[in-house]
Amino acid sequence: MSLLLRDLRVPLELEGLPPAELAARKLGVTVDSASILRKSLDARAGREPVFIYTLRLDLTPAAARRLAKRRRPRGVALVDEATSAARELNAPTRTPPERAPLRHRPVIVGAGPAGLFAAWQLLRDGFRPLLLERGQDATTRARQWFDFLGGGAFDPESNLLFGEGGAGTFSDGKLTTRIKDPRVASVLNVFVQHGAPESTRWLAKPHLGSNALPGMVRAMRRALVAAGAEVRFGVRVDELLVERDAVVGLRCGDERIDADAVVLAIGHSARDTYDMLIDKGVAMTAKPFQLGLRVEHPQEFVDRAQYGAACGHPNLPVAEYSLVSRKPAGAGDVYSFCMCPGGEILPATQRAGLLCVNGASPRARDGRFANSGVVITVQPGEFGDTPRGGLALQERLEARAFQLGGNDFGAPGQRVVDFLANRVSTSLGPTSYPFAVRSAPLAEVLPDNAVPALQAALRDFDRKLPGYVCDEAMLVGPESRSSAPLRIERGDDHASISHAGLYPVGEGAGWAGGIVSAAVDGLRAAEALAVSFRPASNAG
Repeated sequence: MSLLLRDLRVPLELEGLPPAELAARKLGVTVDSASILRKSLDARAGREPVFIYTLRLDLTPAAARRLAKRRRPRGVALVDEATSAARELNAPTRTPPERAPLRHRPVIVGAGPAGLFAAWQLLRDGFRPLLLERGQDATTRARQWFDFLGGGAFDPESNLLFGEGGAGTFSDGKLTTRIKDPRVASVLNVFVQHGAPESTRWLAKPHLGSNALPGMVRAMRRALVAAGAEVRFGVRVDELLVERDAVVGLRCGDERIDADAVVLAIGHSARDTYDMLIDKGVAMTAKPFQLGLRVEHPQEFVDRAQYGAACGHPNLPVAEYSLVSRKPAGAGDVYSFCMCPGGEILPATQRAGLLCVNGASPRARDGRFANSGVVITVQPGEFGDTPRGGLALQERLEARAFQLGGNDFGAPGQRVVDFLANRVSTSLGPTSYPFAVRSAPLAEVLPDNAVPALQAALRDFDRKLPGYVCDEAMLVGPESRSSAPLRIERGDDHASISHAGLYPVGEGAGWAGGIVSAAVDGLRAAEALAVSFRPASNAG
């Protein structure tokens, strides 16, 4: 008999025992086998850290009968898995309408998670997509990136934002998401099939690591090509070709590519592509986006603050935090974002003359520092309420940051205590940022109304995590590319409301935030495309 055991709380000293033994200790019956469905860590301040499991159990009929005669252990929910499976099997399905054939193979613009998973789904539905990426493959891109960090030239077409895998390839590789969609499991399974650890399927906060994710992305691309997709790197889309408000192709330099279905997965930093789409009349609206700074502490502080007396226990992972300050200084909520334990702060921009920062962590998360975004949501009314308004605000602040950082990809920085006191730091402590960090008033890289809100939030964070405001805490900024400031409008069929055959997806279209949600959005769009069209026999 298969059962689910939920909310199994495992103290630190028992962590590492086989799941079947953990379940048997709790239930008092022999458990034949057990597999992990979910695992999280409850390390809230003032409590002894404890791991929380959800397990799938296999019991003999005799053990199941003994368990049924006993009072159910407090806090444990047992669910007959067969009943849940039957409900799913009996769920109604939708029959697709008669589909029109595509004259050409579908084209996907962008090889980030939305684009890669759209290609994955299109192949499953019988299409042979063409995937275009303006940046380079992950191997070339990594070489270019590390050459740049070593003092080499910056490539505006292939960098931390552009290239195979998208902006997340050299990030922490966080696969945490709040969306509730059965496709999430499919996304995690694909990552596991291409090199991610098995725990990716069931950890509450899975992360792949900046040093591991590029290899997985390469493996995914090779599988796509082997299945019939074509992937081309170093190809930038310069123009969307349109006739009577319908997509008919793309211009890439001097080349024309005919296409009557285009999945647009451009990411949140393709400014030239945004401008081209706006000029073409593609329907867009301004939307709220997040903006703020990166804060960095010694990782040792975060471990002590989170784990208390349990700090240093061999069964505990490197500590992280998630903090929210509700409407500080009368503004919107301020919260920590993309927290990177044992990580580093990196320059994240698509061209020289602009500077913004982001965080990353290797698989081991074994660096000296912990960094996190501290961001506030900027509303459209604060930047002109037009699609270009948010882009202009980002670039104005990023241009000032580039100047304050020394015009050489150095970054402006300030101690937290000095930011709160509205004074320029006379000296700066060490940071993980790979270039120079130069003392500067970070208020100059923020909208005026964001400064008091961030200051109030930092003080609030110090109350929630004592010691957060300290002389060692450093701020670097701005964190301005956490989300797109516009949305490319689409209907329920995932197609543009203004241009037939155009499918805007992912973070760049304003419909996702993070690797998993972007991947799921790519899957949904590909499914919608396959409902409307069928592959043409000559489309290849």
